[in-house]
Amino acid sequence: MDDLIIEGFTVAPGQRLKARVPALELADGTVVELPLILINGTKPGPRIYIGAGIHGDEVNGIALVTAALEQVDPAGLSGSIVCVPVQQPLALQADHRLPLAQFLKSPLDQVPADAWTCFPGDAQGNIAQVMAATLFRMITKCDVALDVHTPTRGGKYVPIAILPHHAMGEHAKRAEEMAHLLGTGWIVRSERGMYISDGILCVEATRAGVPCFTFEIGEGGRLDMDFVETGTQCVLNLLKGLGMIEGARLEPEVTHVMSDFAGIRATHGGILVTLVPLGARVTKGDLLCRILDVYGETVEEVTAPVDGLFVRATTLGTVSRGERVATLGVL
Repeated sequence: MDDLIIEGFTVAPGQRLKARVPALELADGTVVELPLILINGTKPGPRIYIGAGIHGDEVNGIALVTAALEQVDPAGLSGSIVCVPVQQPLALQADHRLPLAQFLKSPLDQVPADAWTCFPGDAQGNIAQVMAATLFRMITKCDVALDVHTPTRGGKYVPIAILPHHAMGEHAKRAEEMAHLLGTGWIVRSERGMYISDGILCVEATRAGVPCFTFEIGEGGRLDMDFVETGTQCVLNLLKGLGMIEGARLEPEVTHVMSDFAGIRATHGGILVTLVPLGARVTKGDLLCRILDVYGETVEEVTAPVDGLFVRATTLGTVSRGERVATLGVL
């Protein structure tokens, strides 16, 4: 087994290293660094990139990837692991999806503001593009990748794997195989929407020959240890499925493969009351939510527009007209 060499750091077989990679310099000279976890096994195997926290309110992802890697013994590892548990430290500092201080300082200059949407990045670009370029440099030194997320504040997902477009060929097919190994029980294989757009991390990684998919779990801005436990098991499932660590995978009772998301938005503002549990199977016309006005009167009953699975709930207590109240996965 060879040494693992990433960003100037060298890790011998059977060793683990926690390090920091300089990425940006702020106005006062402060250097923004990316935390890095490198684990090099003692036997041949794939090299996996695991990233989380590219949005600053995605604390569940940060917690679950670090919890999973603490259980990996380098002496028993086949292959190697490159992990960036916080892929956008400025956003984490802001406790916001975006590095808010920089965006407010000069909004037009900070477009695109979300590093997740501007891969492969640009080393001479703005803050988001520089961060994406730094991350992409590490991603493309790996064989496969996993991009871990939590929905932004006000939303809660079931543990769900979202694939790059299947038309991307053999690498996309490999990403789908990996999604099944993750063992969430929920997979979306869509042909449209944000998650398969150009510039998205998993799309550009897969296009570059590093099979990757998006893993969403839990609720934005809130650390939920039940979701952390589930996500930890999923990451270990993937490592086991790839033959990197020993042990039996924890299989879901059933895996739902969905073809699309159906987002439902409020047509009235008010207090949101969700009536079905997360993950429930619903049929077209089923009542999902009620919206009450400030007098307690029902102003809207939200029903399922299609048969599907209730994969994302809105956790906000109030909504305005046009805000999302529920998302179904279409079978």
